Amino acid sequence: MPPLSLSERALVDGPTALRPWQDADLPAIVAACQDPEIARWTRVPADYNERHARAFLLEREEALRSGTTVSYAIAAARDLDRLLGSASILRIDERHRRGEIGYWLAREARGQGHATRAVRLISAWGFETLGLERLELQIGVGNGASQRVAERAGFTREALRRSYMLSARGRLDMITFGLLPIDWRPIAGSGG
Repeated sequence: MPPLSLSERALVDGPTALRPWQDADLPAIVAACQDPEIARWTRVPADYNERHARAFLLEREEALRSGTTVSYAIAAARDLDRLLGSASILRIDERHRRGEIGYWLAREARGQGHATRAVRLISAWGFETLGLERLELQIGVGNGASQRVAERAGFTREALRRSYMLSARGRLDMITFGLLPIDWRPIAGSGG
């Protein structure tokens, strides 16, 4: 697959922005990923440390070059250096024009709509820039907050995938949510 590139400008919706990762994010990544809730629902290791964060940043660069993943840092729109989380389109399949969205938010950024706005921003970018025709979210059965994010971002609940993912707490049943361009509504007044 051809290499991918990120938007040079931050993608913005209200107080939420997506921007490229930077080396200065390292301490904030480590701090955020200490939260056991992130390890509970994602593939982030429970014993997350600086070595993991360095590998994470390197993997983002390698995935862009290989054309398989696009990853943005979620930041505060008024302070782009303030890291709030991560939003990615993973497992990009050029032939089938689809990808899977993954994200996490630092504990202090939750409950403010950042996840919904970030998912909408990266979905818009995937449809408009990459020409994708399907996006998916895989969300743990017990993760009601992320299920609500998917629904608010316009995704449709489609299927239960039993024992789909291994997390820090064991195998998880996951719910697949899908979004097609015909379901997607552009972000009004996003500025990005």
